[in-house]
Amino acid sequence: MALGDRHQKKDVEAALKRAEAAGLKVKHERNRHNWGAVICCPCNDKFRVHCTPQSPGDEAKKIDVFIGKHRTCA
Repeated sequence: MALGDRHQKKDVEAALKRAEAAGLKVKHERNRHNWGAVICCPCNDKFRVHCTPQSPGDEAKKIDVFIGKHRTCA
């Protein structure tokens, strides 16, 4: 991620950094309610990240679950 591509919620930003560390691609493309996506390149599966989630902690947990499912792919 580039410097200006940080998520405004600390919990979600930390989960996105964990996704990058696990080998997944984090793509910032602000589009209405979506901040961007976490992409598993080998299987081409995506998880859409919201700009303003109701619960940043829950959004971070969902990203972590996605990371766990695709850790073997990356």
